[in-house]
Amino acid sequence: MSLCCLIITLICFVYFLTFNENRTGYVFNDPVLNLFKPIAISQIIFLVTYSLAIYGLIISFRDPVFFVSMIQAYTIMTLIRMVCLYSVPLEPPVLIIPLKDTFLESFFYSGRANLKDLFFSGHTATIFLFAFGFRKKSYKWLFLIGACLVGVLMVLQHVHYSIDVIAAPIFAFFAVWIQKTLKLN
Repeated sequence: MSLCCLIITLICFVYFLTFNENRTGYVFNDPVLNLFKPIAISQIIFLVTYSLAIYGLIISFRDPVFFVSMIQAYTIMTLIRMVCLYSVPLEPPVLIIPLKDTFLESFFYSGRANLKDLFFSGHTATIFLFAFGFRKKSYKWLFLIGACLVGVLMVLQHVHYSIDVIAAPIFAFFAVWIQKTLKLN
């Protein structure tokens, strides 16, 4: 049931992202991004994000109940992202270097670069989701450090505003909290 809900949510998210790309958003004058020029580091962002995500999934597979709870928390977080993206439409940062993410471009962005998938950072939030979900301290620390690294890399490339990255752990924590509070599994 949880996997079906995730699949339906992700299909809806694909259509939502297409809708969101065609909306007019607000330009945010980010004082952090104004401090430096962007650096093209898509490959590093891709490597760090997906290495951690795949490792998190592998660890999760060992405990089926935990794996289901992570699927549920990720579904909740994706739904929250849709609400946030709809409620806070933003134009991309002025000096953005679009993220080259083969996985997202193939499955979620309809073969194009998405520039308005901004508030809040999904890459950063996904890694924080693992950090907040794991019970073992060594995993928590690995994913907390990894999530912070992903967030910094996103800002360095001007893929996201700093507020998108700062908000990511808050919403990831909230998604895990909702899942645990509702005791969905």
